[in-house]
Amino acid sequence: MHVTVTGRNIDLTPALKDYLVDKLQRAQKHFDSDLDCKALLSVAKNPSIARSQTAEVTISVNGQVIRGEESTENMYASIDLVADKIERQLRKYKTRYFHKTHNKDKKHKPKERVDVGAEVDDDDAVEEAVMLEDTETPSIVRSKKFALKPMSPEEACKHMDLLGHDFFMFVNAESNHVSTVYHRRDGNYGLIEPEY
Repeated sequence: MHVTVTGRNIDLTPALKDYLVDKLQRAQKHFDSDLDCKALLSVAKNPSIARSQTAEVTISVNGQVIRGEESTENMYASIDLVADKIERQLRKYKTRYFHKTHNKDKKHKPKERVDVGAEVDDDDAVEEAVMLEDTETPSIVRSKKFALKPMSPEEACKHMDLLGHDFFMFVNAESNHVSTVYHRRDGNYGLIEPEY
């Protein structure tokens, strides 16, 4: 795995970098080719933020983006949590999406199930059992349509707050593109815009 680590408001010591890379290496076992990973370790300067130490990890796999972010009072704990999250997401990606697209032309052969409750010495067998149990396809349970109004991102933030929502979709009057504003954990707002 190729890991690029950057820091914001933190001294990136070799020990911290090595710890992060070591934790992320566990996720590599799900893929044969090396993964490119970008990590950002940051500390919030605002003393009122209790969980001020954040670890963000982004991995690109076959054009798909796998991303995880965790914040705690301790950077090592944040790294542990985000590494676990990334590993779960990569395992889910491989079992749900990667295998389905690569095995379409092959005959479907029923998979053997391993009883998770049984005593098994091989860690890979237990992991395979968990992966087999987690192969349900996500389903859309609700659909909603609404008219998008052209407005500025600032106006969209006001509408979002008035509605009490965590995000708000609108047509950006400046760019004429569909955009989304959302609440960030640090109390600020974020803006998501399409790139053409």
